[in-house]
Amino acid sequence: MKAIISIVIVVAVIGSGVTIYEHVATPTQQEVVIYADYSPSLVQPLFNDFQNATGIKAVVQYGAMGTLQGKLIASKNSPQADVLFGGAPSAYISVENQSILQKYTPSAIANQSEYIGNHVLWRSGNWTWFPYSYAVLGLSINYKQLSNSSDPTNFTNLTNPIYKGKIVLENPATSTTTGIAFYSMVEQYYIDHYGNTTGTQKFVSYMRGLFNNSVTQTPSNDENAEVVLGQGNGAITVDWSYMPTLYDQLNGYTLKPQLLSTAVLGASAMGLINGAPHQKAAEAFVNWILSTQGQTDIGKILHKPPVISGVPIPAGSFSLSSIIPVAFPYSQSFTASHATQIDNLFTTYDS
Repeated sequence: MKAIISIVIVVAVIGSGVTIYEHVATPTQQEVVIYADYSPSLVQPLFNDFQNATGIKAVVQYGAMGTLQGKLIASKNSPQADVLFGGAPSAYISVENQSILQKYTPSAIANQSEYIGNHVLWRSGNWTWFPYSYAVLGLSINYKQLSNSSDPTNFTNLTNPIYKGKIVLENPATSTTTGIAFYSMVEQYYIDHYGNTTGTQKFVSYMRGLFNNSVTQTPSNDENAEVVLGQGNGAITVDWSYMPTLYDQLNGYTLKPQLLSTAVLGASAMGLINGAPHQKAAEAFVNWILSTQGQTDIGKILHKPPVISGVPIPAGSFSLSSIIPVAFPYSQSFTASHATQIDNLFTTYDS
């Protein structure tokens, strides 16, 4: 009856030449709860675009990956989140081992291999996590604090005394996307070249030398490391190649990227939470991120390259074909299994 009356009202009003629309209450808006390993200033515009495009409300909790992992583990039996977004595969392997992630195969990347270049882990074998972008691990340098002639070109250079008091280190307990990835790469490099016993000893010696050159205070997370660097309280920090130009654009920091001769190619990952309270909305979020619009937005907003074809690579990023030949055969599984050891070693020198 209400529908019939509404139609009559609209027809009558149109006939009188007056434009009036009856407001009819819509169902409760869908939402998706996202745990994001980013700062709001960097990625909130992406979530806003998703919400505008789909009508699904993005409820975002921001935090360092270590903190987000703790929340997921604590709420394992009664999940509060729908999607884990951002961070390195090693972090996803850790929560995957506790059955926190749910299998889901996005159609946009359903035919992608588990590996790239026969050695770089790209997604989980059972699709509990998968990439939405990728990056190359290198350095972020405040070029007002360091002359071009002093730029390090290899990670072994960072223990050189000329960098004393210039290096901003990140705590691997909270920085699982940059901090622990870098320390793990160094350990893997030494073990690969010198064997397990001697390689581990060289890694411990390297960490000692790195701390000798670090600034006094270790930032609590990777965003604070960029702030410390941008404010001129250091000259060098380990970071993904797209971050310096992004912080320069957003905050006016005088930062530039520096690639190292030993490159690490890392996927930027996401995954659905097992037992997610908003399952369909979570799937819609993943599919939008992997759509042409979502991938284009990631390039414009985060300066990160796409994982689907047909979307241009943003300026300052690198194609997979150019990186794979020089990428170190970095093992995300090694990182996941050695995380506690690296955390303990870091704490020993940081105390």
